[in-house]
Amino acid sequence: MEKKSNTVLIITSHFPPNLGGIESHLNALVNVLVKHHWNVLVSTYQPLASNKSAPSLEKRKGLTIYRMPWIGFNVVHKLTNIPPLEFIYLFPGLLIMTTIVLFKYRKEISVVHAQGLVPTAVGKVVSLIFNKKLISSIHNLYFFPTKGVYPKVAKIIFSSSDQILSPTGVVTSELIRIGVPKEKIKKFSYWLSLDTFKVLNKVSLREKLGWNKFTVFFVGRLIETKGVGIILRLIEVLDPRIQIVVAGDGSMKEQLVKAQVDHKNLTYLGRIENTDLPTYYNASDLVIVPSLVDEGWGYTAMEAISCGTPVIASRVGGLSDVVSSKVGRLVSPTVKSFKKWIEYYFLKRKELTHLISQSRSYALSNFGNGNIKLILDAYGR
Repeated sequence: MEKKSNTVLIITSHFPPNLGGIESHLNALVNVLVKHHWNVLVSTYQPLASNKSAPSLEKRKGLTIYRMPWIGFNVVHKLTNIPPLEFIYLFPGLLIMTTIVLFKYRKEISVVHAQGLVPTAVGKVVSLIFNKKLISSIHNLYFFPTKGVYPKVAKIIFSSSDQILSPTGVVTSELIRIGVPKEKIKKFSYWLSLDTFKVLNKVSLREKLGWNKFTVFFVGRLIETKGVGIILRLIEVLDPRIQIVVAGDGSMKEQLVKAQVDHKNLTYLGRIENTDLPTYYNASDLVIVPSLVDEGWGYTAMEAISCGTPVIASRVGGLSDVVSSKVGRLVSPTVKSFKKWIEYYFLKRKELTHLISQSRSYALSNFGNGNIKLILDAYGR
């Protein structure tokens, strides 16, 4: 890699080809950084949240990705709700890989950008060793308890960053609650490639996919907190003229595989590529985000809206920063609420069409590449 002062090392536990909101954001971040003439290094793991493999060393123009092999797919899902064990699981390998990368490029790297709690802990260790600026981005809520060691350790880790980037007010409030200095936190907004996530011909896509019913689409990790249980109960009570299509991977995959045998209004696609998402968003009549717990943001909602498809989402966390009444509806995270509003827009097509007509312009105003400015300012460009 050519030696330049504007080289950034991104540290993250999860990176494409993993699927998820953080992965989508990092893909968009890398693309825009390269366009802004940054050299980008990524220190990460082999995919932990899926059974897909990726090259240990991957190079593209302006981008080099180093992936550490680690115990994979089933482990990470089991540890999600056990923070201390998750930390112990993720920290060592990421520290080893990051130390190797930073040593190799120690003269070029001007800033380290960590993505979340564990990567920030890794970033602090290596930034102290190699005297580098550390920026930390927080993408989700951690639901820190009010007492105990966990929030105290998290406070120390996050406070050690030179600057913290938070996407929503709820994330910022959680950081302040555990004692992170308010003056270190800056709010930023996500963006995506509006040339990729754009409006396509719905009729031709539906013909291609063989969809002939009113279609509700869900994509995400197949775990309880993402609302997969709501979907499994919805298919039992929803108007049979409505089909639900689900894409993703996770611990509840087998339940969906079994459910579609007995419920003809459910289609499970399995894991799909990020590049195929615009097709499914555009072919759908609605996208649902039935999260049971506060989300740090709502990347799926942002992608769907950019493709001109309205969203029904749970009224939790950062989803309210993404979904407005112009492009969808925020509801209680219950089967009753999702059933009510899915069937409402199924019957009230004129109102659905009105939401569709506003979605793309809303995305252009809120989700463009200009949102990277605060990140570049944090880097000290």
